[in-house]
Amino acid sequence: MLTQDQLNTIGGESVFVFETCIGISGMTVIVRMSYEYDASGIYNETVDNVLTSGKTSIMDYLEEETIDQLCMRGCMLLNEKEVY
Repeated sequence: MLTQDQLNTIGGESVFVFETCIGISGMTVIVRMSYEYDASGIYNETVDNVLTSGKTSIMDYLEEETIDQLCMRGCMLLNEKEVY
């Protein structure tokens, strides 16, 4: 079995799911972000889907700026956890 350091050096792809709030009302959404990683960290991060608490996809209704902010939020959370 490989250690986490070895896995990080090899790199790969992964998915990160997190909850956050968007909009003026602070609506809670569930964000699914995919990314690649290697020893230097994460890259090629992309928000795949955004769901409401009722599991309805709202990805097509969000502005690009909002999606970019969600992606930045996901990267920040990933770096805090240091789990790639």
